Amino acid sequence: MAKFLPGKKNAITDLDGVKVGHLTANKDLSSPSGEKVSIRTGLTAILPYPMEKELRLFMGSFILKGMNEMTGYQVGDDFCYLNSPIVLTNPFNVGVAYDTVLSYGFSLNRIEIWPPLVLGVNDSFLNDMKASLLKENDILDTFRKASEESVEEGSVGIGLGLRAYGHKGGIGTASRLIDLANKKFTCGVLVASNHSNPGSLALPNDELDANQNEEGSFTIIVGVDIPLVPFQIKRIMRCLVFGLSPILQLNTSSDSLTCIFFSTANSMVIQEEGPMLFDFRIIKDLYEDKIIQAGKEAVQGALINSLLKATYVQGREGRKCETISEEKIHRLIKNS
Repeated sequence: MAKFLPGKKNAITDLDGVKVGHLTANKDLSSPSGEKVSIRTGLTAILPYPMEKELRLFMGSFILKGMNEMTGYQVGDDFCYLNSPIVLTNPFNVGVAYDTVLSYGFSLNRIEIWPPLVLGVNDSFLNDMKASLLKENDILDTFRKASEESVEEGSVGIGLGLRAYGHKGGIGTASRLIDLANKKFTCGVLVASNHSNPGSLALPNDELDANQNEEGSFTIIVGVDIPLVPFQIKRIMRCLVFGLSPILQLNTSSDSLTCIFFSTANSMVIQEEGPMLFDFRIIKDLYEDKIIQAGKEAVQGALINSLLKATYVQGREGRKCETISEEKIHRLIKNS
């Protein structure tokens, strides 16, 4: 039973200033040999604040059994700040996405937008990654058209080629409102569901083998407007990840989990002649449990939305990905 109310949009964009943009590439081509080439991929970008501003936000990152390409992780983990978009795309497009984030910063005359935080999500079951290379101008356009409005979910952006639980996966988002010290705060989540955990659906063994993901992943982006500092972010994030319900826990050796957690509070203004001293706010540690519980509820809500909003996709080598039934969704929730 839900303990926290959703935000107005029930999306990560309930956080002031956060925008989301999708680039979806869905087409069929013919190779020189006449073979059908299926492109079922895309890119999803989360802009954590208006990018024309020179800001740094506190962040944390967590990787469990990392199987996919990721940039900016080491710098972000060491310095605990975020100042670029968070980009989800397939591993073969990580390089062009990285370069495009830099180009985007240059076009805004920013002092810094480094390191670009780009996460690879393997969509090769439905998508021919060798043929689905994205163009810089299209990615730039996605950044510029990113919106604070309701977020499109399911088979959109990087979600087009994803699958989860042997069914169609994709992009999902949710938010939860949190009351702390008589003030209302927001926790927003966006996920890319692309993992196995088929045992939670109690499918027959032959169906499990047929639907097993190859290098699957569950990607979680969490944003809050709560004043947190890095050690709190890391502690909350780890407790959130390890406290996820059984339906969200990985149970195959080929799956991985990545979580990025940022706070839009305590932003730092970066200018050539900017301040040399920053004043930060910090909540009491006793509030952390409430944030963890709201975060877990938002993650589960986002996962369910990623499945319910997904649409049937047929892709590479004629492979098909059917949508999950509401009955199976209810079984997931019941077993969690």
